[in-house]
Amino acid sequence: MNTKTQKIVVEEILEVIDIPDSAYQSAQDRYDDLEKWLCDKSKSHSAECKPHVYPQGSFRLGTAVKPLKGDDYDLDLTCKMQEGFSKETHTQKQLKEFLGRDLDTYRIERHIDEKLEQKHRCWRLCYKDQIKFHMDIVPCVPAREDIRKLLRERMLKAGTIESLANQVAQFAVSITDDRKSAYGVISSDWDISNPEGYAQWFENRMKQAGRLLESVVLAEKAAKIEDLPTYKWRTPLQRCIQILKRHRDIRFEHNRDSKPISVIITTLAAKAYQGEGTVEEAMQGILLRMPSLVNSQKPRVPNPVNPSEDFADKWPTEEGRRLRLEENFMKWLKWINEDFEILGLSNDVKYLAENAKSKFGVELNTGDLQKRMGVAATVSVIGKGLSDQAPKKPVDLRGGGRLG
Repeated sequence: MNTKTQKIVVEEILEVIDIPDSAYQSAQDRYDDLEKWLCDKSKSHSAECKPHVYPQGSFRLGTAVKPLKGDDYDLDLTCKMQEGFSKETHTQKQLKEFLGRDLDTYRIERHIDEKLEQKHRCWRLCYKDQIKFHMDIVPCVPAREDIRKLLRERMLKAGTIESLANQVAQFAVSITDDRKSAYGVISSDWDISNPEGYAQWFENRMKQAGRLLESVVLAEKAAKIEDLPTYKWRTPLQRCIQILKRHRDIRFEHNRDSKPISVIITTLAAKAYQGEGTVEEAMQGILLRMPSLVNSQKPRVPNPVNPSEDFADKWPTEEGRRLRLEENFMKWLKWINEDFEILGLSNDVKYLAENAKSKFGVELNTGDLQKRMGVAATVSVIGKGLSDQAPKKPVDLRGGGRLG
């Protein structure tokens, strides 16, 4: 294994798949604008409810990657009504339709042509300007104190340190879902979510890279790391997740319904991370530990901020079995192990570029790559019983061939 070669190729791949700070800023501008509009009493009925709009998912965690050609950026948002709505006074349907009416007015005022689209849990609002976004906006209300207490107890039982459990439980919310039998009636049966609590748990995992974060604070001239948006932390954990998600997207490009979901990849990678200081070391450790973090019994992949929730709950369902979700996750783990290792098995720039293209969907400039590596155009493949010369085409290590 040539770790120097692997490091260079990984850096080149990340340079291509990473999104620019301007995209994060554009996303923030859009949800800030939405919150400002919703809080304007002259325009929005929601203003009386003190709405708070904040990001969740990859834009909140700093793990977003450039979408594949033709796809939009996926910006997941939460809209929490801090007053005026509760499970005791309103139905999920009333909350969702109330926000939906304001979102449609906002869409018209912002000259967004595409109609507001209703999903099971959220409203989808699509922008089609210089950066194509679709915003999925989940309506919610703060979770009651008894729910927050229950979540704290579950996290403590699962081994979460008390200070972190107390911290993240405060952000729990109750969300709408039109698949619930109680969707149209006043009921306490609302799904519980905690995207901001999850983000803070994720930040806690990243803080294992203490020295690296100290250097980021100095470079950005900040007082502490929490003063910086998470995407600027750029820890090895975030970088590894970007690579893992891009590899997943390419492997399942023609079978998207069967691909491993991002929250499972992110959760297992974060649990497996042990503060390694480089992307290569972190990836090796993550790939080594991830399989053992999938439980043999339910919950197979527990939500770290609500351990009774199973992120892999679809695996044993009829649909999950039809789509082979568990089988495909395990196959993908094998593929990413093999495909990541390939990046350090050769100094042949053409071979490396071909593998970067076929396995990670990234076009690398062989001239630039060769210059960085300081090697001749073709040299031997290292170890693993491979031939002395790198193959002219990428090695297919998928076993059963491409799914889908």
